[in-house]
Amino acid sequence: MAHIAIRHTRAAGTTIDGSERGDGVLPLLRPLGFRNAYSTGVIYLRGSRDRAADTSRIRGAQAALEAAGHTVTLDIQETVRRPFEEAEVERYEQAGRRAVRLDAKADRLQESSDEKWLRARQIGASYQGEPVKVDHYSSGRHLRDLERAHTLSGQSVAEQEEADRCRARAAAAARFEQGRKDPGATLRRLDRLRADRRRVERQMDRVVRTATDCAEAGNPIDPHVIVDHLVILDADHLDLCDEISRWERHIESVQAKGVKIWSQDDFTAGDYARTGDRWYLVLRVNKRSLTVPRSADWRARVYNRDNQLANRTSTLPYDKVTGRMSAEEMADRLQADAVTE
Repeated sequence: MAHIAIRHTRAAGTTIDGSERGDGVLPLLRPLGFRNAYSTGVIYLRGSRDRAADTSRIRGAQAALEAAGHTVTLDIQETVRRPFEEAEVERYEQAGRRAVRLDAKADRLQESSDEKWLRARQIGASYQGEPVKVDHYSSGRHLRDLERAHTLSGQSVAEQEEADRCRARAAAAARFEQGRKDPGATLRRLDRLRADRRRVERQMDRVVRTATDCAEAGNPIDPHVIVDHLVILDADHLDLCDEISRWERHIESVQAKGVKIWSQDDFTAGDYARTGDRWYLVLRVNKRSLTVPRSADWRARVYNRDNQLANRTSTLPYDKVTGRMSAEEMADRLQADAVTE
């Protein structure tokens, strides 16, 4: 039996030290989400980097290893982290390598699929539609050739489907950085991150308040428990502040390049807002969105009172707005379109 150390830092994630190939540790941990990094030979918990320790899985891994007779020690250091910018750049690099790898795999599958399809067609063409002569000595070979052509065709179709899937995944990986930096997606991400930061701040206040109340009631909480909890929350808060700062700088940079970030200051009731290729009449201007009419005519390119479904309305978030037009400009446009028709 081995001496196993389960270590976690936010910079490196959760890793297993002390295991050797063939000692049975990985099969025990695989159901808990642990994997083997074949390039380095390190056993790690998938998705554990840049996050707080998943104590339930770590405790589960400890129990499984100890039940198998291994000696296990835990080393969790929440304060050891890396800058968000470093982690983000690494994600872009990984996505780039993934795109190259998947494109290469798609090329290999496409080549193999085309080859098998051609061989199947050649087998079929060699008989020129001739039926199988059941009582003839050539029937056995004829049936084997037809079965071979059928198998090759099936393999070709399966490889073509896998090649298409790999090509789609490669295209998604190639667009990863662009998608992460899209202004609309960034604004939505910032809203979520700021909400998470407020939640963590409330949790920190709740821990301090609970500790104070318990101490005043004569039932104090173990200081080590309070400190451990606050250390985790403080690390979460620092990570969120770091990430929020990074994306706020990104929004400032795209604005400096001329990208318009829309807000309530840009609209008044009666204006028109564009999203995609559709224009919406602005019924009310809110802090986070615009109130617009809901229409039953999905083919319409302008949603206003003329095609509104009863008095139903919907909301259009500012991060999805791509343009603005005044009521006068829209009236002139609709009149010009009517004359053209």
